[in-house]
Amino acid sequence: MHGRIKVRTTAEQEAIKKVERAKKVVQYRAAINLVFQKRKDNIYDDEMLMVTAEMVLQNPDINTIWNIRREAFEKNNWTSEEYEERLNKELRLTENCLRENPKSYGVWHHRCWIIDHLSKPDWKTELSLCAKFLNFDERNFHGWDYRQHLVKKAGISDEEEFEFSTAKIVKNFSNYSSWHYRSKILSKMFPDESGKLPISPEKHKEELDLVMNATFTDPTDSSAWFYQRWLLDYNKSSSNALWLAKVTKKKIIIIFHDNTKIKADSITLVRKFVKKDGSIMENDMNSNVNWCSYNNKDLSRVWIAQSTIFLDDESETENNEISSETMYIKFGNEIYNLHKSKESNSWYYKSINLPIEKHNDDQLKEQMDNYKQLVEMEPNNKWAILTGIFLMKNYDSVKYHEKILQDLSALIKIDSLRANYYADIRSKYIIDNKLLTFWQEENNFEMNSAIDLSNLELTNLYNEHFFSIFEQINLSGNQLNRSLHQLVALQNCKKLLLSNNKLKNLKNFPILPNLEYLSLRYNELTNIEEILNLLKHHNIIVLDLRNNPLWDKTHVPQQILNIYPNLELQMD
Repeated sequence: MHGRIKVRTTAEQEAIKKVERAKKVVQYRAAINLVFQKRKDNIYDDEMLMVTAEMVLQNPDINTIWNIRREAFEKNNWTSEEYEERLNKELRLTENCLRENPKSYGVWHHRCWIIDHLSKPDWKTELSLCAKFLNFDERNFHGWDYRQHLVKKAGISDEEEFEFSTAKIVKNFSNYSSWHYRSKILSKMFPDESGKLPISPEKHKEELDLVMNATFTDPTDSSAWFYQRWLLDYNKSSSNALWLAKVTKKKIIIIFHDNTKIKADSITLVRKFVKKDGSIMENDMNSNVNWCSYNNKDLSRVWIAQSTIFLDDESETENNEISSETMYIKFGNEIYNLHKSKESNSWYYKSINLPIEKHNDDQLKEQMDNYKQLVEMEPNNKWAILTGIFLMKNYDSVKYHEKILQDLSALIKIDSLRANYYADIRSKYIIDNKLLTFWQEENNFEMNSAIDLSNLELTNLYNEHFFSIFEQINLSGNQLNRSLHQLVALQNCKKLLLSNNKLKNLKNFPILPNLEYLSLRYNELTNIEEILNLLKHHNIIVLDLRNNPLWDKTHVPQQILNIYPNLELQMD
């Protein structure tokens, strides 16, 4: 009133919006019905193109409409000149749509299709448009993907793209997409022939210096830290070489360095006898052998074969005609010679290459010293502490083991939202350290059957495939309540101790065919049905359930023994 503009109330505004939405719905339904009818009638005329253009301008994310527009180009018999002209109009349409939504999957995909069908695309214009959208949003991965598409189609050199990524990074160290794009280019331009680094050693040092500059400039930004992780924590996939094998009377267990596929005809176990007269006799023990992975997958690190013919109760060498015997496994083009155990009737193979390697590099030491200074300046910077941990792990995991655990404990307090992540990393490093020490102390001419991993506060069982060979495993005093499914690797385990692991249930407990002794003492188990189900699927001889809530119920022990009278229940 009195010349003042009336301010509408919230209720009035909502009512107006409701009317506008209803109007748009009616218009959309009319348009989509028209388009679908024309499509059904195989009529891809200018009216359809006009209506669909209006639809995508209002909502660029209707992928079906983009599909129909591409159909129109395929169905119409335009001349070459008209076809090219319409494709160029389509480019302008997609550019207008991108202004509405720069991150529309459908629009970027359609633009790629246009470029693929133009006879002479204007690469300079396209790269310029791509750069423009990346200036609007440096992390628009659609723009980066489109640029890669253009680079591939136009034959733009890696050198040019390397300079482009450098310019983007120098302009803004926080440009995560540029760092990622750079890693892809460098891998092609400067490959490391040894395979130990993601790029050649000389370039690797240059990139570490560049990323160090970025991390010191803004220690709180994650972009450069992730790129640095790629440089430092690079792990090339191992070969499918054999790491360990054990042959007993009825079973073969084989552990590979990496996931491997085994077929019956791809691996051969041979027992070779040398007679006193010098003649040689070889027995191929592969007949009727069925190989199974421990996780029932085609690719696995652990493979097991069952049979009754691998080893006789008495060695063939007791035969007066035999002077010596050997055994080997042939896989691919490699032959792995097995050693005979002096303590048991078994044969085994152990690789001289430990799965955990120790690095000793002056460059890593220099990086460690630099980030030690950064931590002193920024004591609560999680990225600097975490990077220091990775550097110590790669440089000398044994020497810095205690310092690594100390820093991980600090990270759990500093970055409590990711406490479980740091706890799992801690578990991985503890297991790696334990295994490395175990292998170094193990007699090269024998194979231990037991390992103790108790009271380590493990939250995860990393590299569980390495435990497939053990018959006795002590995992008491840990926190494996979320990791029972990982026990599936323990296919050879006869005695398993899981006391005091905060177990509330056994829902994810796997089937372990050789399990005879199981301790679940000092946990939080309450469901007797889970215990009965466990016993149903195993041939357990001794079971310890003491100090669980269900054990306090006086009828439970007797209820279990009524069903499994031969079971030995541990009593107080």
